[in-house]
Amino acid sequence: MYRKVEGSPIMTRNEAMERYPDSYILMQKDKDNDLFDPAGIVLYIGDDGDELFSLQVKLPVRRGAVYEGINVQRNCLGGVVVVRN
Repeated sequence: MYRKVEGSPIMTRNEAMERYPDSYILMQKDKDNDLFDPAGIVLYIGDDGDELFSLQVKLPVRRGAVYEGINVQRNCLGGVVVVRN
């Protein structure tokens, strides 16, 4: 499920990931060449990244990107590494 963000706030990717920590975020980036912390308009947030990506293609959103909130990333980075000498 996704919802439109009212007012279409402009922020960087990192700001959006902190403001919407438990969501996936569909943003329209200002520039294509800003790789590290792109800025843009937050259009939609939701709980399914694939659904937002499909919405991006369907609309279509120019220079669109789907990002994960910081808590979503934390849940995806699980795992155990064992190093033996």
